[in-house]
Amino acid sequence: MHPKALLDACSELVALTLKFDHPADAVLSRFFREHRGLGTRERNTLTETVYEVLRKKLLFDHMAPSGSGPRDRSLAILGFHGPDDFLRSALTDQEKKWLDQCRQIKAGDLMERHRHNLPEWLVQPLKDQLGAEFWPFVDALDAQGALDVRVNALNAKRSEVQAELAKAGVDARPTPFSPWGLRLAGKPALNRLDAFARGALEVQNEGSQLLALLTDAKRGEMVVDFCAGAGCGHAQHRAPLRL
Repeated sequence: MHPKALLDACSELVALTLKFDHPADAVLSRFFREHRGLGTRERNTLTETVYEVLRKKLLFDHMAPSGSGPRDRSLAILGFHGPDDFLRSALTDQEKKWLDQCRQIKAGDLMERHRHNLPEWLVQPLKDQLGAEFWPFVDALDAQGALDVRVNALNAKRSEVQAELAKAGVDARPTPFSPWGLRLAGKPALNRLDAFARGALEVQNEGSQLLALLTDAKRGEMVVDFCAGAGCGHAQHRAPLRL
């Protein structure tokens, strides 16, 4: 896709998402259904751009008015996920100059609300609870989520699946705490992997795997999952916290 067309698509998707009529993942799914010609790279750029805007919405809202174009386009430029030269080829000279000025702003010169991008009602309770760990916690929230998978221990061993993924060109490392998990580098197309097709692994972040371990459920017991909605067990993006 031409850089200008992709940036236009990002702007459109950002505008749709920021209406907050529906959850971000639902907006993305509908957009991709309506634009089936988009390739994997385009989908990844669109997805990550939207979530970057949601993660840093307060900061980007602060910067966007100084841009020369529509607000949604300015937000998409600030959050664009892709090669910088690709993005710059879609910008006007004025937009390039504005983006460079935005990037020169140092975090220490910003107001706190534009550094943490958190709802004000949440900030003080978190500071009280975390103390000196508040800002490292914020930095962790601002980072893109890792892609974790859970190996199906009933029919596969983690080390074997890891070796199989390596042969397929996927860099997978054991998760630090869960004995079932593998953390994948990048965003590989899992549906094209034989291990995924035959059920040897499933997408599930390490936190959810650890919760399953903590319940220590036994055969015959009933477990009620109060967070069983689509996407709740696979928190690759932290967007809900920003809303």
